This record gives sequence, C-alpha cells and structure tokens, in this order.
Amino acid sequence: MARDNLARALPVGDAVAPSPAMEDVLIHVRFFPSSEINSIGERPAHLTADAWYKLLLEKARPHYQTFAGGRGFFRIPRLRFEAILKDVAA
Repeated sequence: MARDNLARALPVGDAVAPSPAMEDVLIHVRFFPSSEINSIGERPAHLTADAWYKLLLEKARPHYQTFAGGRGFFRIPRLRFEAILKDVAA
C-alpha cells in the first residue's frame, strides 16, 4: 500500500529535462594522509594538481564539500566552471 502511495506522489512525464547549462560539474579531490593532493579531476594540463586546487578554492570555494577519508569535491555550476576555465586559458 505504501508503495502505491509513493507511485502516485511522483510526477510522471512532467519533469523538465535539465539543459547542459543547468548541470553541475563535479570535480573529485583525493588527498594523501600528509594532506598533499593525490588526484584532482578536470585539471588543465599546464597546471599542477596543487595549483588547480588552489585556483578552484579561490574561484569556487562555496561549491567545495569535504568528506571523510581524505576526499572532497567541488560541485560547480557549469557556467561558472566554464568561466573559470576561460580565465585559466587567458
């Protein structure tokens, strides 16, 4: 019975598909126990992992979330991320 109520509560076919401009870019960061960066996603080739992390903190700090186990990620709106990449390329 509870499953039937849930099925009625969920919209069917009314959802608006998000445009690519509305999606967030997820950038995963992994740290060594020494707090140095092990890996970071979406890094431009000419930047070191540390430089990319510092730049993202400077430009998108409110979008960073820390997790246990030496992990974290940035959830940056796509338009903001593209603006950051444009600044890096200039």
